Amino acid sequence: MSDEAAIPQPDFKPSKLGTKDYWDKVYNREVINFKDHGDIGEIWFGEDSAVKMVDWVEEHYEGEKETCAILDLGCGNGHLLLDLAELGFEDLTGIDYSPAAIELAKAVAEDKEVDHIIKYEAVDFLAEKETLEWCAQQATPGSDSHGEPKKFKVMLDKGTYDAISLHQKSKADAVAAAAAANADADSGEREDEESVAKDNIVLAENDDNMEELADRYPKRVASMMRDDGRLLITSCNWTQPELIQRFSQYFEYDCHLKYPTFTFGGVKGQTISSVVFRKK
Repeated sequence: MSDEAAIPQPDFKPSKLGTKDYWDKVYNREVINFKDHGDIGEIWFGEDSAVKMVDWVEEHYEGEKETCAILDLGCGNGHLLLDLAELGFEDLTGIDYSPAAIELAKAVAEDKEVDHIIKYEAVDFLAEKETLEWCAQQATPGSDSHGEPKKFKVMLDKGTYDAISLHQKSKADAVAAAAAANADADSGEREDEESVAKDNIVLAENDDNMEELADRYPKRVASMMRDDGRLLITSCNWTQPELIQRFSQYFEYDCHLKYPTFTFGGVKGQTISSVVFRKK
C-alpha cells in the first residue's frame, strides 16, 4: 500500500465541470443539436487522443474482439465505443451518470447502426451499492460467470477522472459551482442554487464526510475489473507521475501513450497524459 502522504492532491479549485447539473445541461443541449443537425458533440482532448486510445485497444486485443469486455467510464456521446464497434469489437458498454449523455450516445449509436453492439446505461460508478448491483445485472445467464458480477477486461476513461477531480468538497463549494452553472444557463433554465447544490453534493453516496470522489475512483474501478484487466486513462489535469501515485494502491503502471512533448524550465512534459494501468 502506498504512503498516503506521498499521494498528490489536487491543486485546482472545484469547478462546475465537477457537477452533474453542468453535464446534464451540456448533454441536453447536445441531444437537441444531434437531432437537429446530426452533430454528435465535442470530442474531449481532440480526435488525436481518441484515435490513440482506440489504436492501443486494437493493437493489444486484436485477437479477442468477440470476447474482450470493454467498459467506457463516463462515455459522454460514446465516440470511443463507436470506433471500436467499427473495428469489430463486440462486447462494448458505456456508462455515464448523466441520463442526457446516455440518451445522446444511444441516438448516435442507432444512427450509426451499431446500437445492437453497444450497450449504454446511466450509472454512477462511484456509488458502491449502485455499482455492485449494476455489475450483477450484467452477468450473462448460463455463462461461465455462474451469476457472478461482470468484470471488464479493458476500461477506458477520457476526461472522466478530470471531471471527478473538480467535484466540490463542501456545501459552500457546491453552491458556488451551482451559481456558476446557472450563470451560463438561459434565464428559463435557471434553478434554485441550494437545490442544485444538494443534488450535486450527493454525487456518489449519502456520506456526510464528503470523501474526495477522486480518491474513491481507483477502488471503484478496480472492483469492476478482471484480475488481468487494464485501465487506459487520459487526463489533462494530472501528469503521468501524479496518476501513477494516485492509483498506486489498486493499480500498477503498465505503459503510456506518447504525445508531442514540450520543454519548460528544463523539464520535458506533455499537455495530455494517457496511462495504462494493470490491476494489482
